[in-house]
Amino acid sequence: MTTPTTLAPRGASLASAPSNRTLSESVEADLYHPTTNPTGFINIGTAENYIMQPTIAAFTAAHPISLSARNFSYGEGAWATKRLRQGMAAHMNRALRPVVEIGERDLLMANGVAGVCEMLGFTLAEAGDGILMGRPIYQAFPIDFGTRAKVEAVHVSFGDVDQFSPEAAACYERALVQAEQHDGMKVRALLLCHPHNPLGLCYPQATIIALMQLCTKYKIHLISDEIYAMSVYNVPDSTADGAIPFSSTLAFDSSDYIDPAYLHVMYGMSKDFAAGGLRVGCLYTRNEELWRALSGMSVFSMSSVAGDLVATAVLEDEGWLASFFATSRQRLSERNQLARTLLDAKGVPYRRGANAGFFIWAEFRRFLAGTGKEGWEAEGLLVERMMERKVYVTDGKSFGAEEPGWFRVIFSQEEDVMREGLRRVFEAVGA
Repeated sequence: MTTPTTLAPRGASLASAPSNRTLSESVEADLYHPTTNPTGFINIGTAENYIMQPTIAAFTAAHPISLSARNFSYGEGAWATKRLRQGMAAHMNRALRPVVEIGERDLLMANGVAGVCEMLGFTLAEAGDGILMGRPIYQAFPIDFGTRAKVEAVHVSFGDVDQFSPEAAACYERALVQAEQHDGMKVRALLLCHPHNPLGLCYPQATIIALMQLCTKYKIHLISDEIYAMSVYNVPDSTADGAIPFSSTLAFDSSDYIDPAYLHVMYGMSKDFAAGGLRVGCLYTRNEELWRALSGMSVFSMSSVAGDLVATAVLEDEGWLASFFATSRQRLSERNQLARTLLDAKGVPYRRGANAGFFIWAEFRRFLAGTGKEGWEAEGLLVERMMERKVYVTDGKSFGAEEPGWFRVIFSQEEDVMREGLRRVFEAVGA
């Protein structure tokens, strides 16, 4: 007999939805360590800049924050302190090189980019409206926009079209027309992940312009998530095939292609700064109406005063930051090379030309047959086998991949963790 729910329909819907809490608790509570816990879980599935976390931790230890009585009040409000906004604006001007200088008044701060996504869902769309997302795409975007704001992800398939080419705009347009004319859904925005997660590539300016023109044609917003802007690095010549340098959507005069009121950029400290736990993210927009609307919701997504102070201390030390980012890029390049070497040794293909982020998009399709199943069920069995060997890797289905057998491998770990993690993966798939 089914126990009747004690919740309202929307609460019951949330309670019945899949949750990552059990997975997170099982992995994080039993993490691998080469000497103290060699049989623990290895996490090469969560995109964090692990190799730089000790460096950011050392900075905060050397620059401890001192909380005054005022810091225990609500301070300057839900939109963060002026110093934090000034520090973030200065950093974004250096990192994104915008043609129009970013001012602190142009930024809306929140407790991470996830909070920004949710606020955009509430302000740019109504429940049931859609947002275009090319597949594969960062797996949390549909959750960030959909869980409470109820905005639907409209996944765009590309087939044989290179999704980083201007020709991809036609694929987005077909998906938009399908959603609006056949599915009765109003599409409100196009979400760009630039640099891309999970593919690790950057968009060339010609493609960005084509997408801007598409957004202008249909009067929809272009949202560019540029949270990996400082995590772009050199890759070996043999694997650089077509690697595109990063250039922000703000780094050229786009006024001929899109109204500035329809162009918005998200950024935060979770990736480039190795500070996901700090919960500091922001939105840049020149749309004053949107800025006011978001400010009215900021109280629900505000970061803590302590986080504000730590972030400000980091952002204001430009010399230290320059050294930090140089070291991060060097280490990411080295780990990227290591991951490619290990995959090459087992004949596992991967997306070429990737030069950004903490991940490689690796193809394990040939191992699906060994599961005795087909399609997504076979991919699910590979995931189960990996988890049995206590290694966590994110599967392609989570990213809305067009076909099964692809996995996002995180390489921003220490070398021993990477080697042991992939050893377990290869064992699980029978490589």
